[in-house]
Amino acid sequence: MRHCVVTVLLVLACLSGMAPNSVVAAQSIEEAEFAYERGDYTQAARIFSPLAEQGIASAQFYLGLMYEKGRGVRQDHSMALIWFLKAAAQGYAGPQNNLGLMYERGRGVRKDVVRALMWYTIAAGMLSGNEQKTAMNRRDYLTSQMTSAQIEQAQELAQRCQQTRFKDCD
Repeated sequence: MRHCVVTVLLVLACLSGMAPNSVVAAQSIEEAEFAYERGDYTQAARIFSPLAEQGIASAQFYLGLMYEKGRGVRQDHSMALIWFLKAAAQGYAGPQNNLGLMYERGRGVRKDVVRALMWYTIAAGMLSGNEQKTAMNRRDYLTSQMTSAQIEQAQELAQRCQQTRFKDCD
């Protein structure tokens, strides 16, 4: 059955002009996500790593999660931050809330509540459902702890980051 699905995907890819490598990457992402979900983090890391290096945002996000939690790789908040930033720079919404938390708590980076609020604000605007609620709750909590000047600075950073399509978020 799986062979049939891969064959159909390859035929569709060829008909649409899509490179077969894209189909292979999609299949690899699916395998990596399945390994991650069943708790085989070492296998997931083996599959996600080359995909993340190739610039696939979802693989970068998952790899960031794995480094953040120490699943299948040595826990390393600095590496988690790098992978989250790479995925976020592509406009991938998943890691934005994670970045807010890392900046808020100083994990892998110097604590920076302005940057944390920037990422929570962006995440609240791009995510949906429970993830959006989490970002909004973190954003609201953080703003209650900040000065109006800090809040204004974070809002300006968020606007610039979004206007540049995540190229100028520093």
